[in-house]
Amino acid sequence: MSDRLIPLASARDELEAGIWRDVLERDGIGVYVKSADPMSSFGMPPAPGSLQVFVHAGDEKRARWLLGESIRSA
Repeated sequence: MSDRLIPLASARDELEAGIWRDVLERDGIGVYVKSADPMSSFGMPPAPGSLQVFVHAGDEKRARWLLGESIRSA
């Protein structure tokens, strides 16, 4: 498996990112969620659509299959 992280999708909000993370982790896929909103580092909630969901390159195909139509490409 490749250690390289690749962007899978952009979540609309923290709830959506959390659901995706739970689905993927239940299937053994490591997930990393990062906010692209610079204001989130100051304690502000991330702007809608600014949460990037990353997975290992070797898990991308399975992750896209698991999340199906619910994801939008990053």
